[in-house]
Amino acid sequence: MNRVLRLALSLILGALACFSIFGFLATFEPLDQATRMTWRAVYSVLFIASVAGSFMLNLSRRDNRADDE
Repeated sequence: MNRVLRLALSLILGALACFSIFGFLATFEPLDQATRMTWRAVYSVLFIASVAGSFMLNLSRRDNRADDE
């Protein structure tokens, strides 16, 4: 994968992770219990997915030499 594309996708996933942290912290405002727990679960899954995607995207691959050019 091209380095510029990988950098752009990493920045997007990083912004998504920051957004999910902000959203999770916003669920501590006064809301009813069911809504609060639903949004906490959504933001938690979104954060984990974005961090895992960023990790997998930037994992070095030994079998693909096209990135070294």
